[in-house]
Amino acid sequence: MRSISLVLSGVTIGVLACVAHAQVRIAQWNLAEMRGEPAAIDAVIEALSEDDYPGFAAPVGILTIQEADSATYNYLLTNLGPEWSAATYTNQNEDNYGGAQACFYHAATLTEDPSGHDDTYVEAGRRADRWKFSLNGHDDPPVEFYVYSAHLKAGNNGSSEADRTIGAGRIIDNMGEIPAGSRVIVTGDMNFYDNDEAGYQTFLDGGLVDPLGSGSWAGASNTLKHSQSPRVVQADGLANGGLDDRFDLHLATANLQGVAGLTLIAGSYRAVGNDGNHYNIAINDGTNSYWPADPAASNALADAIHDASDHLPVVADYRLPAVLDVTDSGCDVGTVIEGYQVDCVLDISNAGDAVIAGGTANLNWALSGTGVLDGNDDSGQLAPGDAAPVAIDIDTTVAGTFADELLIESDDELTQHAPATLAVSGHVLRHANPSFISDGDNDFFVYFIELDADAGVAPLVIQFWNYQWDENQARMDVDEISDPDAPLSFLGGTWQGVGPFPVSIPFEFDTTGLAPGTYVRPVTIVVSDEDLPGESTSSLHVTFNVTIREPAPQCTGDVTGDGVTDISDLLAFLEGFGGSDPALDLVPDGIVDVNDMLVLLGDFGCE
Repeated sequence: MRSISLVLSGVTIGVLACVAHAQVRIAQWNLAEMRGEPAAIDAVIEALSEDDYPGFAAPVGILTIQEADSATYNYLLTNLGPEWSAATYTNQNEDNYGGAQACFYHAATLTEDPSGHDDTYVEAGRRADRWKFSLNGHDDPPVEFYVYSAHLKAGNNGSSEADRTIGAGRIIDNMGEIPAGSRVIVTGDMNFYDNDEAGYQTFLDGGLVDPLGSGSWAGASNTLKHSQSPRVVQADGLANGGLDDRFDLHLATANLQGVAGLTLIAGSYRAVGNDGNHYNIAINDGTNSYWPADPAASNALADAIHDASDHLPVVADYRLPAVLDVTDSGCDVGTVIEGYQVDCVLDISNAGDAVIAGGTANLNWALSGTGVLDGNDDSGQLAPGDAAPVAIDIDTTVAGTFADELLIESDDELTQHAPATLAVSGHVLRHANPSFISDGDNDFFVYFIELDADAGVAPLVIQFWNYQWDENQARMDVDEISDPDAPLSFLGGTWQGVGPFPVSIPFEFDTTGLAPGTYVRPVTIVVSDEDLPGESTSSLHVTFNVTIREPAPQCTGDVTGDGVTDISDLLAFLEGFGGSDPALDLVPDGIVDVNDMLVLLGDFGCE
């Protein structure tokens, strides 16, 4: 959809209204010391940000300018607009040698580190400049790269070619002064006439990669690669010759190739306005189809380029790094009982801006864990804006406290917020272990006891322990005691949080009116772990085996009450003989006499 309009020499160019920010657009243009028409220059620069040739538009993040003499620099500084900032500019008498190098950038997207600026002599009175940039909002880790701009010696002769070779070598040498492994983009008007030229090969041998490959760019079959000259008329100092040379290049280090963060988006490198149909003629000769669906806009852009300079701008788009974002739910373990299934889930997402496909790198992630998280080993790939829930296994089979980590990594060193760690801590308890003995594990008990018939109500107490309880074992709750059959009764009570001390549960057995014999009464005691995730129940079984005996025989002659009839009873009887002591009146008739003695003697020796 095109809705923004630019007026160029009375011709309207339609440009994109929807501009994506999910990539970094880098443009290079030899402005020929502003010998072209300023209005055309302004229009082309604006169109660079709205060019959707590769399928998307993006604001230019960095614009390097060759043949930027002082007047050109000051014009751009004044007229580019408030969104543009000027990178460090140096001019060491270069106005007399084709102009210096200039660089402008969008401060909303990038920040220049002035300490990274340098310039190096490349022969013929010219210098190549270097700038260091970082991506705003990408500081974990920082995303930094260097951009060079160069204008090597022109001329299709041996001495000029030699100067270009020296200049290329000095740029490569200058790259050796920055940290190894740095990301570098070298832009500029290199004036190479073919791919066999020694200067071009010097760049390739120095580790730079040509996005269009290192093959030939000569002839009509390679028209799309050409960037000079869009004119066949020499005027105002602008060179003619038609579009048949590839002087303007972007070359980049190998770590800017591929599909990871800050890499060239395939198909985005182009000479703006070149439709491949204007070999050795002017860019605006006949119909231009740079934007096939919009020939009017293409023709207007071609007219502006023709009037602005004797070079086409060259543009390339670079994708942004993936952004790792990890959230978790259910991973706060706390205290649980062994074997409990913790429902820990990670939501791993690529939070990179996904305005256009390919504008942000895919996220390749892998996770691993330590300790109770050791069993986790998973990986995947997420496109920008996508997320994946990942169930995390937390081993709760071993009692004790733990504090372990889950590591989420990416194989792309520029992935933001990677690696990420998730700390998981908690306490696993063994199940409570009820036992009828304190020094062993015993869930069954038979309580044997003998009671006399009609001896009344006998209290009975059952005792049990939370066997081997310590700080790594759950406390025990008594949940239920089965109601036994009469004459056995449970007297009630509650017991919660049983730890080191035993439980005593009261019962009673009523012997009243019971016939002699054995009475068996089973009782089930249900216990559980304390109220924690993973709690379970278990049971104790106790059997009361109660024998009711015959009533013990009575010694009727036992007047002393010591349980036997013996000489002490006889002496006591003789002492009270003839009296009326009821204890001696064994034949109750109100008098202690010979009848009572006969009963005592008849019982003598009873126990």
